[in-house]
Amino acid sequence: MRTNCSQVVIENFFEPGILYLLLKKPSYGYEIQKELKKNCICEVNIGNLYRCLSRMQKQGYIKREGLKSDIGPKRFSYSITKEGKIYLSSWIDSLKKQKKVISSLINNYKKII
Repeated sequence: MRTNCSQVVIENFFEPGILYLLLKKPSYGYEIQKELKKNCICEVNIGNLYRCLSRMQKQGYIKREGLKSDIGPKRFSYSITKEGKIYLSSWIDSLKKQKKVISSLINNYKKII
C-alpha cells in the first residue's frame, strides 16, 4: 500500500514537455533535460530522456539532426515535426480534461474538510 503520494508521477508526462520545448526551438538532449526542470517543473533521468527521444523519433513526432562539434563528438539536435505538433495538441486536450477531473476532486474534498 502506498503511504506517500508526493512522489506519484503522471506516466510519460515529460513527453508533452519535450514537445513544448521543441515547439519553441530545436534543442540538444542535455539542454532539453535542463529546460524541462526549469520550464515544466519535471525532472527526468537523462537515460529515460534519450529513450523517450528515440521512441518519439521512431514515431515521427520529432526529428534528429547530427551536427559537428568543435569541442567533441557529433551532437544531435532535436526538432518537432508536423506530426509532433498534432500529438502535442492531443496531449494538451487530454491534460485539460484531466485538470478538470483533478480540480473537481480537490474542490469537493475542500468542501467536506
